Amino acid sequence: MAQRHRASHGSLFLMELIFSILLFTIIATICIVGFVKSHTLSRDASLQTHYVTIASNIAEIIRSGETVEETISSFATYYPDAVVLVGDGTEEVALSKAQIKETDLPAILHIYYDDAFHPCAFSDAAYCAEVKLGMDSRLLTADIGVRIGGNTAHVYDLTIEHFFHNMAGE
Repeated sequence: MAQRHRASHGSLFLMELIFSILLFTIIATICIVGFVKSHTLSRDASLQTHYVTIASNIAEIIRSGETVEETISSFATYYPDAVVLVGDGTEEVALSKAQIKETDLPAILHIYYDDAFHPCAFSDAAYCAEVKLGMDSRLLTADIGVRIGGNTAHVYDLTIEHFFHNMAGE
């Protein structure tokens, strides 16, 4: 009789141990899924912050200019590897070599960024900020779009307008 009781007690302990391991496994799986999801959300939020920073920096350069020529000169200073699309938009010319004036608008600028979100040349680019500049009277309009690599879809868009109080030649 004592052996039966012992066997029954051992079976109960084994069942309890299996149940504890199963419960621990389920809870660990839920925690791992939660950690992976939080890591993904954190990474996406960090990338979105970088996109906003890129567009905001470009917007501040546009807002700081007194004239179109000064604004373009500031772009060439801050982003020496930036290019401007000319002709039908398939040819890129270095912004530092292009002489863009108010009469040349609308124009499209491309500013390239590496994996660490530092301005770089096209060959090292992981991201691209596309700036479409247009002029109507004294109002400069800029559509800023940030995209990943060679994709054409923007992951972040910003549109700003800047009114020039003093124009060149006045």
